[in-house]
Amino acid sequence: MAEAVVSLLLHNIGAALASEATKAATSQLRTRISTMKELMKDISEIKDELESMLSFLRIAERLKEKDESTKIFIKQTRDLAFDIEDIIDEFTYKLGEEQGGVLPRAIKRCRNIKTWDDLSSKLKEIKINLQNIMERRTRYDTRGMESEAKPLIAVGGSKSRAELAHFVEEDDIVGIDKYRDLLLKWLKDEDEQQRQPMIISVLGMGGLGMTTLVTHVYKIIKATFDACAWVAVSQSYETDDLLRRILKEFYREDREKRQAPNNIDTMDKRSLVEKREVPDNIDTMDCRSLVETIHTYLHCKNYVLILDDVWSIDVLDNIKNALLNSNSKSRIVLTTRIHDVALLANENHMFELKPLEIDDSWDLFCKNAFWKSANKICPPPLEQCAKKIVEKCGGLPLAIVSIACLLSFREQTSSEWEKVYKDLEWYLTNNESKLHGKVHDILKLSLDDLPHYLRNCFLYCSNFPEDYQIRHNKLIRLWVAEGFIEERGITMEEVAEDYLSELVHRCLLQEAEWNEIGRVCAYRMHDIIRVLALSESKELSFCIVYEHSRTILQGYKARRLSILSNIPNYRTEDKSHLRSVLVFNNSMSYDLLKSVLRSSKFLRVLELQGTLIEKLPSEICNLFNLHYLCLRDPKIKELPRSIGKLRNLQILDTFGSEIEKLPKGITELQKLRHLFLSDNLGKNIKGPVGIWRLKGLQSLATISATRKIVRNVEALTELRTFGIKSVRTHHCADLWNSITKMNHLSDLLIWSEDGQELQQLGTLRLPLPIQELDLEGKLDKNSLPELATSFGSLTNLTILRLSYAKLDEDTFPYLQELPSLMFLELYEAYDGMKLHFQATSFPKLKTLVIAFTPKLSQVEIERGAMASLNMLDLKCCPELKELPHGIEYLTTLQHLCINRPAEELIELLRGGGGGGGEGDHSNDWRTRVRHIPNFTIGFIRDRKYVEERIQ
Repeated sequence: MAEAVVSLLLHNIGAALASEATKAATSQLRTRISTMKELMKDISEIKDELESMLSFLRIAERLKEKDESTKIFIKQTRDLAFDIEDIIDEFTYKLGEEQGGVLPRAIKRCRNIKTWDDLSSKLKEIKINLQNIMERRTRYDTRGMESEAKPLIAVGGSKSRAELAHFVEEDDIVGIDKYRDLLLKWLKDEDEQQRQPMIISVLGMGGLGMTTLVTHVYKIIKATFDACAWVAVSQSYETDDLLRRILKEFYREDREKRQAPNNIDTMDKRSLVEKREVPDNIDTMDCRSLVETIHTYLHCKNYVLILDDVWSIDVLDNIKNALLNSNSKSRIVLTTRIHDVALLANENHMFELKPLEIDDSWDLFCKNAFWKSANKICPPPLEQCAKKIVEKCGGLPLAIVSIACLLSFREQTSSEWEKVYKDLEWYLTNNESKLHGKVHDILKLSLDDLPHYLRNCFLYCSNFPEDYQIRHNKLIRLWVAEGFIEERGITMEEVAEDYLSELVHRCLLQEAEWNEIGRVCAYRMHDIIRVLALSESKELSFCIVYEHSRTILQGYKARRLSILSNIPNYRTEDKSHLRSVLVFNNSMSYDLLKSVLRSSKFLRVLELQGTLIEKLPSEICNLFNLHYLCLRDPKIKELPRSIGKLRNLQILDTFGSEIEKLPKGITELQKLRHLFLSDNLGKNIKGPVGIWRLKGLQSLATISATRKIVRNVEALTELRTFGIKSVRTHHCADLWNSITKMNHLSDLLIWSEDGQELQQLGTLRLPLPIQELDLEGKLDKNSLPELATSFGSLTNLTILRLSYAKLDEDTFPYLQELPSLMFLELYEAYDGMKLHFQATSFPKLKTLVIAFTPKLSQVEIERGAMASLNMLDLKCCPELKELPHGIEYLTTLQHLCINRPAEELIELLRGGGGGGGEGDHSNDWRTRVRHIPNFTIGFIRDRKYVEERIQ
């Protein structure tokens, strides 16, 4: 973890040296006092020292669990890195003070002479300390002692634990039936087109039981193959050693075939090679000999090979010459926690193991907690506590079995079990606990395998409350503000997207919520993984979470504080070590916030979403280092006038707040990347003159239109998200011209003032990257055809929402030119009587919502239209008296919702009568919708809304 800390520190030093304030200071070094020159020299030297240490730290991180002196060295290096970060932040803070305020700069520079001298002295002392710990590291190196002790202590490792799966009884395996059956099917399948051994992969987070599942199936199926082997690969495998273990395992499983047969005297040379015993020199064979021996052994044999716990995509490539013969009936099965490794499988021969359902979790718990009793049933007095423990395990079999076994040796009283439940975190993370080796060590393998650039990102997710749904965009912006993201030639937000995908693919984050077209918009961290991450974060001073009054804050110098409940007695001593404060559950008062701001002058991140604060303390404008300020949803009514002092601010989020006006100082925030304003329909938030000078903005939403704004936002060419409301007809020409120049735009929201017509659409050329479009207002019928000529090129546009558009039979067909649309919502946007979908229209559309169409009486769907539709939602169509004609052609439809149609259609569907409308009485309407598994109708009865499912 020191590697990640030092990498982040080097990034921050580079940013500090490259800042405008530093450049301004260094440009005047000839005339400035020697202390400033000396400090700049010390910063450069410490940067060089850290860069030299970085490669050493990368290797040392891997050895820290095996070598105590290395572990101490890493901790001491990390602590010094934090001290350096404090000095760098103090340096940039003081430089920032020189840039603003009312005192002349010359006076401020003189005031800082002592500061520069103190910082320079501290850096020199740190440099000496770094050299000292390097010398101690060499002087007290215990690696030789460890290697001698290794044979004595190398028991109970992950490999031996994996091999224990071979002895699990079938009755003790729970909740894997569907996975077992699928795996057996793939192992037995014969594909005539297959020319090589089939590769199958099982993906999942550590502790889900992949090894148990695959081993169980292996024991069932191995007798049907000519040769079989099961090998645990692990993170630190060597190719020669892996090949050697594979060969030994094939021979071990093939003992009967290796006994001397009756016809040995008449066997040819090839048969003798195939039947021979394990070669005597197997332990001294080089890689080439091992490959040839395995290849010869497997010749003309159908084999099954299990490669358990694979961490690298290189594994198969390194051993393929020994295995990939021409026998298509052979099978290679991989288990892995890494998505990219799982992709080595043949097409459609990969599945991801999910946590157990609650019933299966309970069954597994009872089998292991009450194994001494004949019926294995939980006694009623223990049931309430037991269910809380099972819920805490989140369907993770490893945790369920380990905790259940621990409890099986405890006194069966509710007080004793409650004690274990309350101290569950201790049991899972403390070295003295029996659970530590069983659960913690296995899950920690996933953390140890993380590259340095992902470690901070992973640990950061433990800041959020248990079971919290972490919003996709929020997490990315927080990572960027924290400085975790490396620059790679694309935006940092795009790099962060890659990091997030990698954590999901490593099974360390779970997808929790999806938007209308199936894109992930929220994640969660498994409870047990979070316990591991919190333990690691606390040990590394990365962050501390204040969950209740038992949490001790004093004595910890964590860089981040997550507040989940109100802190009654927050001590206001210097907390300059704090870089981030994240607040959840309305747990921040004005006084507490004031105390935090006074004592934490180097904050980078302040997350106040959902707090009940009505006013921001003035101290907030002294946070020169602040990069992220979220005021989403609180009752705050105004921003401080001096907000322009926050010159490093990158993200300002006031969405959902009661702020109605932006201070002029906003235009001074030249580093601002994302600005989110309240979208309250009753309030028009006007941006100050000059907001278009914030040319680094990637997000601006939702701002009220004025003549100056619609004309000048063309300067914001880096925008990815743009929302503007209160658009009047006379704004349109300038606004369309500005939008046409936003070449990176992906999300666009335009709301007109009181439904005014959006005219001159023919001059609007939507940027090609556009993915989501939300238009509110009447669409100009005369210019819509010209706009539609560009629809065919909008291959990225997947979401379209139209409100009050006044479309009809003549204009709706233009929308059918959009080739990639997956979600379409028409809200009070269709004014015609008949809605017709042509045969080739909307080939990728998954969701169609049509709401508040007072005249609509008929929907016509041609065969071939909307060939991918999953959901059709018809709301408040009071003239709709019949089911859509052609609904039987929507063979992919899973959900049909019809709310408040004409009374005739309600009676038809509820009464089950025949006929689906005029001209279609010969067909039973049930026949036309029988392919739709979920069909509901909503209506008003006795002044109450009622929803019924149609069977």
